[in-house]
Amino acid sequence: MGTSREFWSKGKSEKGNTSIPVPKDLASKRSGVAAAILCALQSHPLLTELHFKVGCKTTIRHLTTDLESKEDTDWVDVEEHKLLRAIVAAIRGRGTKCTFQKMNMEHSTGMRKAQALAAQGVRNEADAVLNIDIPQGYKVSGMKLSKGTQRTFYRALKARRKRPDRAKTNQMLSRARDAATMLGGKTPTDADIWKSLYHPDITRKTRDFLWRCMHQAYKVGTYWLNIPTYEHYAECRHCHVDDTLEHILLECDAPGREKMWDLAQQLWEMKGYSWPEVSLGGILACGFAGVHDASGKKDSGADRLYRILISETAHQIWKTRCTRVIDNGSDPEKYPSEYEIHNKWLACINERLRSDFIMTDKLKFENRALNFKIVLNTWKNVLDGDENLPAVSLRESRFLVGIAPLRPPGRNR
Repeated sequence: MGTSREFWSKGKSEKGNTSIPVPKDLASKRSGVAAAILCALQSHPLLTELHFKVGCKTTIRHLTTDLESKEDTDWVDVEEHKLLRAIVAAIRGRGTKCTFQKMNMEHSTGMRKAQALAAQGVRNEADAVLNIDIPQGYKVSGMKLSKGTQRTFYRALKARRKRPDRAKTNQMLSRARDAATMLGGKTPTDADIWKSLYHPDITRKTRDFLWRCMHQAYKVGTYWLNIPTYEHYAECRHCHVDDTLEHILLECDAPGREKMWDLAQQLWEMKGYSWPEVSLGGILACGFAGVHDASGKKDSGADRLYRILISETAHQIWKTRCTRVIDNGSDPEKYPSEYEIHNKWLACINERLRSDFIMTDKLKFENRALNFKIVLNTWKNVLDGDENLPAVSLRESRFLVGIAPLRPPGRNR
């Protein structure tokens, strides 16, 4: 089961109160709300008027004002469309009216009881099963040619195409999901995980790197075992073990990996937080970072810095490895020095710093400009001498993070 939802009916009797487990293939951000509505429709007599008080405005809009346009375009881009189709069919099959009202139920008695039922559903003790079968006379499928666009037609065809089941990708999704649960406290769906790879705090090239990691698309490890005369590439020449992605990013003793993670840890601890244990799943799920300060309040600046450090460091380790193995043929004499590794990582992070403050220019970037306060909170306490600088001066791009570059020993150095 993917998630759980519940409904709570107000009245003298609470026999109608129930919890519903939502199957994994139907789980989405708003599927729980839709599941509760559908179960309520199916469990009450057809001649009973139902008045729904729903906390999700989007679900209400899909079932009322936007219903005609959604049906005309075959519910394209609506994740919970199977549940909503069943809801619409159930409402049309009833002999009385159903109303929907937007309501903030955060502090209501019904909401508290509904949350208790949801917890019961998560524990797989649900007492109802969803039925999304639609009677033949109420099925509305297909898209109106007059209402479709190239974009909607393409997305509709893509949605109908059966996606291949990739065992390696599913394995990585599972690891990312476990790590995301530890980071953010909530268990994300597959769609949430894919979306997190395109978080705006992650640069485009790093997004591509994480996407390929999620699909295990890089030619490392066992990939080479099936290619005659290239089997030796499956082994790390430095450590003499399988050259897997996890080994490259987290275990390899070749110069680069350990030093870069130490630098990331050093910068993170300057922020005032302890460095967590880094895992492959944690790298892929860095978009779900949820950092809280000593008072329990969420620190959005620390969240952002964590995403930057984890994603950029992992990408830098990968690029250093590719240079060592592909360009230099794993020749120990061509291994990068400690100074080179240190300064390359530092240059990468300083480039992100400069880019962040440049992107706060609203006159130049308009709607794409970054919020200056968020950027300032991201780099607060990690800039070189930032405690002596007025906040406005940080818009200049000449400031560096509080880790000094290394200079090799020698004459005039």
